[in-house]
Amino acid sequence: MTIDPEFDQGMGPDATAGLQLPPWERKERYGFLNALYLTIKDVLLAPGRFFHRMPTAVGLTQPLQFAIVVGVIATFVAWMWSLASSSVRVLFAENISDVIGDPVLSFFIFLFSPILVGLGVFLQAGLTHLMLMLLGGDKMGFEATFRVSAYGEAASVLLLVPVCGSFLAVIWSLVITIIGLYSIHEIEPWKAVVAILLPMVFCFTIIGGSFVALLATGLN
Repeated sequence: MTIDPEFDQGMGPDATAGLQLPPWERKERYGFLNALYLTIKDVLLAPGRFFHRMPTAVGLTQPLQFAIVVGVIATFVAWMWSLASSSVRVLFAENISDVIGDPVLSFFIFLFSPILVGLGVFLQAGLTHLMLMLLGGDKMGFEATFRVSAYGEAASVLLLVPVCGSFLAVIWSLVITIIGLYSIHEIEPWKAVVAILLPMVFCFTIIGGSFVALLATGLN
């Protein structure tokens, strides 16, 4: 397989022949907005092909920037939906503080979203890669896992969908991440599923156990 001359710019000396950088990492060719749109579209509609052809020795900066940009957009949209919802609820609310709480919280999440998204991507990638190492599925190294976590943030744009956008974003993010992991590491799909779901089950178990313990303490 040979490198397509249209896609080899910026791949670095360790890139594998035939791999292609995402449009986001070729903004000099596509422009900022078009590169953002094309990357989001590829991740959402063809995650297997997107991650299978992605090089994994070209750095973390570009995918992290993508995740932050999309995350900021998503949290801004969530803030706007919160404002729209509160403007309707204020007509029926008896206490104004009950109405403005959600928009204020959404605003602060938006305000600190670059930090929150960046930390979230590193945390998710770290936990996921640790699981892959335990399962023997870390074939392409941490950068590959990080790139899946970062570009998987593309699912956040589904927050644009009213009412069910949050649900769709969570579900499709899981699907993208699972597909991305077994595509980029070239491992069995079940390893990707376990690497994603087991930490989630563990966290939910801790949170649920803590809630039950607090409830029991309060009853006593």
